[in-house]
Amino acid sequence: MVNLKNILKDIIIEGTLSDHGDNNTPAALNKEKEIGNKKVKPEDAITDLDLNTLNRNQTIKEYRYGPVNPDDEKGSKKFWEDKAEMWDTTVEAAKQSRCSNCGAFDQKKATLNKIEKAIGTEGKAIVKNANIGFCEFFWFKCAGARACDAWVGGGPLK
Repeated sequence: MVNLKNILKDIIIEGTLSDHGDNNTPAALNKEKEIGNKKVKPEDAITDLDLNTLNRNQTIKEYRYGPVNPDDEKGSKKFWEDKAEMWDTTVEAAKQSRCSNCGAFDQKKATLNKIEKAIGTEGKAIVKNANIGFCEFFWFKCAGARACDAWVGGGPLK
């Protein structure tokens, strides 16, 4: 079984979101300034949309989380070609390595209940439609159809 706590200790996010220029979500950049060097709890990103967005945007920049629309074959072609090249495999094989089957994709009932509640009235439908889980590596609400460079097999966590 994968020991996520040990893996998490080994993952280092280099720099800050603001290091990547101005093409970022203003709320995420503001949250980055607000928290500075303060420690935050991973689960805070479930209820704090700005923190969630900061963590997601950081993962996009540092670990190529995406593609923006996994259902758009033409638009996501380069994303999957890049993943296949990085992992030294085929595009078809790379497409099998999604957040939905990642060992860090938390879809435990208690976690999903927190996410649904934090989203609000349509939380249950949104979680179901997007196959949302919580990324235990990068601490954000993650869509199951996407992938990132830190993908590990064995998931999701149930």
